[in-house]
Amino acid sequence: MTTPDDDQQAKALAAIEKLPPKAYMVFFASQVEGLTYVEIAQREGMSLEEVQDHMLEAIRIIVREMQ
Repeated sequence: MTTPDDDQQAKALAAIEKLPPKAYMVFFASQVEGLTYVEIAQREGMSLEEVQDHMLEAIRIIVREMQ
């Protein structure tokens, strides 16, 4: 039997799988690896603004897909 929490987790994972590659990479690096935006920018050769834009895109997609 699934619980509401299980359903939300499944929705979240499905939403994350829909992220474009760069948004996924930034989201993963931040949320799973625990890197700061500055560290992600340095590692990936991106500007801080690009990292912020990709994270915002990831959050928007996840929120939209969770509703």
